[in-house]
Amino acid sequence: MDEQFSVRQIAKSYAGVQALQDVTIDFASGLTAIVGDNGAGKSTLMKILSGVEHPDRGTIVHNGQSVTIDNPVIARKLGIESLYQDLALADTLNVIENMFLGREIVTRRFGIPVLDERAMAQAAGDTLARVRIGLPHPKTPVRYLSGGQRQAVALARALYFKAQVLLLDEPTAALGPKETSAFTSVIKELVDSGTRVVMVTHNIPQVIEMADSIVVMRAGRIVARVAPQDTSEQQLLAFMVGSQETIEEASPQWIKTHQ
Repeated sequence: MDEQFSVRQIAKSYAGVQALQDVTIDFASGLTAIVGDNGAGKSTLMKILSGVEHPDRGTIVHNGQSVTIDNPVIARKLGIESLYQDLALADTLNVIENMFLGREIVTRRFGIPVLDERAMAQAAGDTLARVRIGLPHPKTPVRYLSGGQRQAVALARALYFKAQVLLLDEPTAALGPKETSAFTSVIKELVDSGTRVVMVTHNIPQVIEMADSIVVMRAGRIVARVAPQDTSEQQLLAFMVGSQETIEEASPQWIKTHQ
């Protein structure tokens, strides 16, 4: 059992509607993809992992220890970075300020701490170049950026701060083919360097191509876990919608629960 990053019996409800029901997942090294239809609970789980939402009950384990993630700032201090569809960037701040928000590089002049704007600009430029998604000047306010460019800023932040865990919620939804290819290359680089990546997406071909393991959710529960080489798009879709006939034909490597 890999307890470096996991959730145990996580539950969450909204106004009496059960969004998550006793969700337990061990996020092993590499990229874990979470798939499911709308309302399956995927985004709720990601928000809990990133500190945006709090579970009603259950435990998050990080580096072998039970942790409480009350907000995204605590998540980032734990080495957990997030990329969302509606990216949590400050629109009035520029690219550099967003990359280093709350973690600015500081130097001392005559014993007084001051922001090292030159160092931050250099670091931002170097890291954004690795992302390979075109951006205007790094001092451009984020509100003027496209969805793909905002994605690049958030990904560069994760790269620079060497995220232990990277949470991706529909990461390529706002990207074109060229940007998607660049994004995929960077994610593979992060995985190769030891970052654990958790990705929520509706892009099933992308899941099968990129993931090391796949978790299928339906109605707030885990219904299957599988390695991509042991499945097909048809089988994944069957588990997502609950097609019993196709489920019964699935390979024996599937682990099925809560059916």
